[in-house]
Amino acid sequence: MNPNLILHNARIYTVDPAQPWAEAVACANGRIVAVGRNADVLNLAGPQTQAIDLQGRLLVPGFTDSHVHFLQVAIRRQQVSLYGESDFDEVRRRIRAAVEQTGPGMWVQGWGWDDNLWDVTPTAALLDELAPHTPVILYRLDMHSVWVNSAAMRQANLTAATPDPPESKIDRDDAGQPTGLLREWNAIALVEQHVPGFSDDILRPWLQETIGVAHSLGLTSIHDQRVEREGRRSFRLWQSLERSGELKLRVHMHIAADYLAEAATLGLRPGFGSERLWLGHAKAFADGSLGSETARMLEPYEGSANTGLTVTSADELWELAVQADKAGFPLSIHAIGDRAVREVTDVLSEFPRDTAAGQLPHRIEHVQIIQPDDMRRMGERGIVASVQPVHLVFDWRTANRVWGQRTQYTYAFRSLLDAGVALAFGSDAPVAPLDPMPGIHAAATRQDERDQPAGGWHPAERLTMAEIIHGYTLAPAQLSGHAHLQGSITPGKWADMISFDRNLFEIDPAEIKETKVAMTVFDGEVVFGG
Repeated sequence: MNPNLILHNARIYTVDPAQPWAEAVACANGRIVAVGRNADVLNLAGPQTQAIDLQGRLLVPGFTDSHVHFLQVAIRRQQVSLYGESDFDEVRRRIRAAVEQTGPGMWVQGWGWDDNLWDVTPTAALLDELAPHTPVILYRLDMHSVWVNSAAMRQANLTAATPDPPESKIDRDDAGQPTGLLREWNAIALVEQHVPGFSDDILRPWLQETIGVAHSLGLTSIHDQRVEREGRRSFRLWQSLERSGELKLRVHMHIAADYLAEAATLGLRPGFGSERLWLGHAKAFADGSLGSETARMLEPYEGSANTGLTVTSADELWELAVQADKAGFPLSIHAIGDRAVREVTDVLSEFPRDTAAGQLPHRIEHVQIIQPDDMRRMGERGIVASVQPVHLVFDWRTANRVWGQRTQYTYAFRSLLDAGVALAFGSDAPVAPLDPMPGIHAAATRQDERDQPAGGWHPAERLTMAEIIHGYTLAPAQLSGHAHLQGSITPGKWADMISFDRNLFEIDPAEIKETKVAMTVFDGEVVFGG
């Protein structure tokens, strides 16, 4: 059978140790059928073969985002964005404009604010000046806090008499009145449950549009980090797209750990599904976030008695691990603070996974700060660190302020690799941009988009380009149990590949953040560029 597509005259980094570099690749029926020299691969062409000359461009396997909240990305694209905005006057302008465009009975919804960029503290009073009657809910950058106005609190009947929910906090003034800041999910839910939702008919095209955006950024696969509040809807939408043949993305979909009992009752197991949509890990949360100062720490935050919040206690994590082990599911646990990472490592170490027998490894999401001994234990137990280098861009100043000298163990990618810990890279979008390029730049330089700090933040933790690309390709394929089908440009694997307008191996690292995807191939079909 002749290939339907040949890409030639390329610099192909295959991520396959048996043949790391090649010039051409041929695809047929959604699979890679040949990789090698230009002449040899072009000789396979038939009359219907599309041959594309890449003119020396770099070609690598399609990227996987190992930690993304994809439906939330689709929704956030329709809302007011405060992402990265340091000018508070501009923040006010955007909110006011959204209020003016909002009809009666509707809410203003937005996301992305970061109070570390401002000289003011977010309060309901500030929003009341802009929206005295229209309810407003604005999600912080990390999605672990929301900023609401008085109209929103009235609809939720949130008053001084409202107690703090478990594992969450309602910020209050000296008189005990809520200030408009709600921290962590149980507090957020007090208001969020009153926000009008969107129908599947609205969300489905938003999801399709966002898949197109993902292609333009070089993403051909994701690990969708489901949480209870949206998991059923996301799964329903993904299935709808797959049934209609419109799902041009490979989705390793987590389930909320809350549903382990139901999954076990039905006999579901990780990997169940198709080549484009399958069940993944069971997801849980151990603590909060750095930006909200709710990450659970071994020692207090600098200049404070605060050690963060426990979302799931060590005892509860143990019970969850027992249940997951019986159900046959590996765990994916959010842990940011070093105490949370240690407690999760303690628990997961008692439930080893036999990856040689096809079991998926356990994973810890974020691992933003970790002590050296816990790195060693993660490596010995085969626990994967699912990390997001892009967070470094926004967090290094905050981390310096609240963690001080402990930041030597923050985003410690080189140390984790040297300890034998596998790294799978993602974005945590919409918490950070879906675009992998800021993450690649951060991992290679330890700097933000302004090339700060000079010389890099803890530069000894930098990674090589080969290690970074592995973290976006073969590592997540291994984590999902699909390394035999994706993650490298190897005959027999899915034909998912991307090319760039610059060679990431040859350019000055400062240029990485300017690099663009030139073409994306999914299942042997050019879906972007070309």
